[in-house]
Amino acid sequence: MTNWEVIARRKRESVQNAIPEEWLVPDINKRMTEAGYINSKLYIDTLVPSQEKKITDCTVLELSAKISAGQLSSWDVCNAFCHRAALAHQLLNCCVEIFFYRALDKARELDEIFARTGKTVGPFHGIPISLKDQLNIPGIDTTIGYVGYVDIQAKKQSLLASILEKNGALFYVKTTVPMAMMAPETVSNLMGVTLNGVNSRFSSGGSSGGEGALIAARGSLLGLGTDIGGSIRIPAAFQGLYALRPSHGRISYMDVANSYVGQEVVPSVIGPLATSLEDIELLTKTVVESEAWKLDPKVVPIPWRDMSHLRKEKLRFVCNVMDGMVMVHPPVTRALSKVVNALTGAGHEIIEYDFDHHKAVLNLATKAFTADQGKEIEEVCNLSGEPFVEAIKPLVGYDPNEPPISVEEWWAIGESKSHLREKFFKYWQDTAKQFSDGKMIDAILCPVWPSAGFKKDDGNYAAINYTVPFNILDCPSVILPVTLSDKMIDLPNDTYVPVDDFDEKIHNYYDPNEFHGMPVCIQIVC
Repeated sequence: MTNWEVIARRKRESVQNAIPEEWLVPDINKRMTEAGYINSKLYIDTLVPSQEKKITDCTVLELSAKISAGQLSSWDVCNAFCHRAALAHQLLNCCVEIFFYRALDKARELDEIFARTGKTVGPFHGIPISLKDQLNIPGIDTTIGYVGYVDIQAKKQSLLASILEKNGALFYVKTTVPMAMMAPETVSNLMGVTLNGVNSRFSSGGSSGGEGALIAARGSLLGLGTDIGGSIRIPAAFQGLYALRPSHGRISYMDVANSYVGQEVVPSVIGPLATSLEDIELLTKTVVESEAWKLDPKVVPIPWRDMSHLRKEKLRFVCNVMDGMVMVHPPVTRALSKVVNALTGAGHEIIEYDFDHHKAVLNLATKAFTADQGKEIEEVCNLSGEPFVEAIKPLVGYDPNEPPISVEEWWAIGESKSHLREKFFKYWQDTAKQFSDGKMIDAILCPVWPSAGFKKDDGNYAAINYTVPFNILDCPSVILPVTLSDKMIDLPNDTYVPVDDFDEKIHNYYDPNEFHGMPVCIQIVC
């Protein structure tokens, strides 16, 4: 073994050794396969005590109510999720840091506070929240997918983690990411491949793939990911979860580790993934009401706003079924149709999406992501001698023989982004001309991904057409589960004529038998 391989192996062993012996299951993947399961959540249900299953089947809001009523202790809740996360990691390879004892000690403290005062310390009192391996916790590594960052422990806690901790949250794991977080699948030399929590034959997505897999297995109910090109939305969609990609400056990124620090043409944002929409709202509301803008100058000082009045109003949408470059698979088309029918049936109005500059937005993203030709990643790889991971090369345009672009070229990218955003918001305003009440749209309905995921090691079928544009345009979006792929209903579209070779490649990838049972989500963009 080379030195980097030794370090990586030691890291993987340390994660495994952090699992209590009584929670280790030898040959667990083989046992799951022999038992006829591909869904880790369903298989783990057969391994855990019924009381623990009852806890992990709740939502955060439900658990919070039970803890507040004294029906559950923080320790019992924390222990149930630690046990389940331990099993999920053995099945899916979704954790890069495990610190159960630290969380359980904190849970005991919270139980003592509740016993003494009869009150909880906040809405997340005793609730374990998982963290993508970018958020810093003092004394724990933040490797962001690199072997070279092993054993470099964080000294300062991320502001967002501190806000949640003050509101009672428990931190117990950090989840896997691809090298540099720059891939729509989760694979690194450090930890290997993270599998899909719904179907272990599929990719977990990326870059918040560890979060998506862990939450799908119910080893967590609520976790934090980041998104620069779809990294929250893709894993959520691949595993049937709810998620929020907020706009830049809404949730604090202070003291969160990252690649390309200082690159602000396409800023990364941080947001939640969860098993329920209400839990997404709870976390976002709690964070906004903390007024983080008093400590983080990048957070916009906009208070939480109650928008519940919209539930009684007629809304206007545009629906994007095909971006003109990559046609979506039949299950995705059906999911969009299902939502459109439900909305029009409820009296809302929908028109077709026809923004003319979609391709230009995608091209701009490519220029931004490839600006340094992968030089930063190469430099960090050189710390350990590890090789460049193949999965990230397409996105960052790795070419050791090409120099980074010039400052003038970078300025031109920033200027082009501003012009494209202006055109997009002009398009948004002009939609008012197409609606009966003369008001512009409230949101865009669109796919997250052309397919209901892709199989592990099939990252060459990555198509970020429907996520990246809203990073360039900086629009918040919510991921909503709609349905499951059905081989009896979602038949291949044999009459479709692809627009180019890549579209044909994605089109031919659809196999109703392979995709049967996979979750299908849509994206609501505001």
